[in-house]
Amino acid sequence: MKTAGKVILGIFIGIILLFIIMIGVGVLVDLGILKFSSDEPEIRIEYKPHNISEPIDEDSIPDSEYYPSPEQAMKNSSFQVEPEEVYQKNMDEVIAKFENENYASVYFKSIKDKNTECLTFAKFKKKVIEGEERYTYITGFPTESERDNFTIGTLESLVQGQLALSDFTQSVNIDPENTRFVWGDCNSKEIYKLKIEGQKPSGIIPYESFGEKWYFWYYENLESDIAGSQLQFTLD
Repeated sequence: MKTAGKVILGIFIGIILLFIIMIGVGVLVDLGILKFSSDEPEIRIEYKPHNISEPIDEDSIPDSEYYPSPEQAMKNSSFQVEPEEVYQKNMDEVIAKFENENYASVYFKSIKDKNTECLTFAKFKKKVIEGEERYTYITGFPTESERDNFTIGTLESLVQGQLALSDFTQSVNIDPENTRFVWGDCNSKEIYKLKIEGQKPSGIIPYESFGEKWYFWYYENLESDIAGSQLQFTLD
């Protein structure tokens, strides 16, 4: 029995050590200290936008659901939220706005209280009704955050994740047939050094969240046919 107990204890300790080693390797890779090399060439994946939003028949939207401004369109939208999340329909602070003759996309902040905020990227269809330009909400990506939230990983890993996600957020692009809109945000001013495929951002807009400086960066048309997960970028 004692021998069996020692064997079980040894296995248990071995599993714990293996788990610690795996975590350590992951941290080293994330920090760029440890890198894996492979003789196998990386398979190139071409860029293909994916629409994860529910398809909308824009022509079927009645004129009664169009409003004089994106703010009013958002407040009166059919965007489904829980009662405690109704505040997410308020554009308390517009961080960025992109617009052409057919659509408008707005990146904005909604404030619930001193401990809860929400960042939303929403897209609106535009239409001229009785000689006046009006808007209706068609899709959006809300992200709620708490004051005590913290960012995991490095700036490099954050940007890498946002680039991979960009292929799935083209529904907020106001001209998806002709441009590739790429965007993200972070709390490091090192983002001003960002270059993706050798290209600088179209713009970087600072804003505040819970008293801390954040930066919204974007490319109105990133020129590359490579999938977001394989885009090369530098921060130096």
